[in-house]
Amino acid sequence: MKRIGVLSVRGAMPYYEELPFNIRINEPGIIKDLDLLILPPGTLVESQVLQRYSWIEKEIWEYIERGGFTVGVCSGTQLLSRAVNLNVKGLPGYSRGLGILDIAFEPLIVTGPVRVKIIGESWATRNLVGFELIGWQAHTYGRMNILSDNVQIVGMSYISRHNYRNENINAPTLVVSRKYNVFGTMVHGILGHKSPIMRNILHEVGIVNENEIASYYRSYRESDWVSRGGGNPEVSMRVITVTSTMTGEGKTLISSALAYCLSKAGYYVGIAKLAGDIRDLHPSLYILNRPLKPWMSIRLRWGSKSLGWVNWQEALNAVKGIGLDVLIIEGVMGLLTGSARRYKRGFSSTLDFIRQVSTDMVLIASANFDGIEGALLRLKSHIDLLIKYGRKPMLVILNNAYGGTHENKMLRSFGRKISKLGIPFIVINSLPISSKPEELIDLEDYKEAAMRISSIMCDIITNALGKSR
Repeated sequence: MKRIGVLSVRGAMPYYEELPFNIRINEPGIIKDLDLLILPPGTLVESQVLQRYSWIEKEIWEYIERGGFTVGVCSGTQLLSRAVNLNVKGLPGYSRGLGILDIAFEPLIVTGPVRVKIIGESWATRNLVGFELIGWQAHTYGRMNILSDNVQIVGMSYISRHNYRNENINAPTLVVSRKYNVFGTMVHGILGHKSPIMRNILHEVGIVNENEIASYYRSYRESDWVSRGGGNPEVSMRVITVTSTMTGEGKTLISSALAYCLSKAGYYVGIAKLAGDIRDLHPSLYILNRPLKPWMSIRLRWGSKSLGWVNWQEALNAVKGIGLDVLIIEGVMGLLTGSARRYKRGFSSTLDFIRQVSTDMVLIASANFDGIEGALLRLKSHIDLLIKYGRKPMLVILNNAYGGTHENKMLRSFGRKISKLGIPFIVINSLPISSKPEELIDLEDYKEAAMRISSIMCDIITNALGKSR
């Protein structure tokens, strides 16, 4: 059997999409004996894997210079490049890559489905010129600047939304090296077991039998979202919507912490996001070691456009079909954002979503913006509104808190008041974390932060949910 290895170090997401491999590379000495090397999605550059693991650069260069076949996917392609500009705002701040592909990456935010057209003949795209494939992009730094003729563009994406704007652009997203056996893609979901591109790549390393090809996807299938046998059909799935009073208050971190604690407690837990920014799902998927699926992006209407992939009925039907115990849904921006827009069909806010769907609520406010005083005032007004709509929160969280005699007195008083309503209240102090899903994120750093705070809320949530199936 051929040896297909996937890099499995800090920030790597080998199970994010359907990829073939039978070896996980997490220590020196493995790469040299591979027939095919996969550099997977994740945050390989942001997680500084070249600085943390000195053997990676040496071993990959030696492997490639000996003619080894290599595939980079999104973050893996960035790792193969010369540099990635990680500064979305302000002056450029470049982090170096391996320099195998003569490419520099600049900020370009794309977080949704795309069509990619094969425009160039190569060993990876043999006999595919003119074909169109459907996949998705999920990146912050996705604009390729080709620096030399050593790189051939073999695929272009047709993108309908980028940088938070509904504008069409075409962008190069598939490349091959003219010097080495290296293929890179910024498009996810196009290298599965039925992929014509991956079939060409596997043929190059001597894998041609259909059953053998399928066998290299076994690890992915074992981590896929599959219907779990033995569940009690009488036990209904619980939906927990994580919302906040404003944007930027910690919904993604709290959602990730809930995913960690519920999974550890034995629940079959899924994660979803209102609207289209699927980057917010990556920390939870990294924690759960699960792939992204279309049902995770729940469609929100915004004028004549839709943000997200599937409507909420499709999403809930899909997850009921696989027997989830709990689905955690991260809201969009603040609870009220978009609620002035009303449609006969669809919704444009977290508030309108929870009015339509039977869901538990976790409500967050952060003291980062206007202090503990302002955060508690926002929490009170939002609790009153939710109770008005029959959606009393199962948990209220003050995030990014700080100490002080008067502040502590206010927190105790607030906790006593809402406990009379039957609402638990917890306080989370500021964490030393610089990662942010929409900009610079080290997934392992984010995971560690989620694990630290999960214990604070886990007992409250599991007691409210009851036993897992």
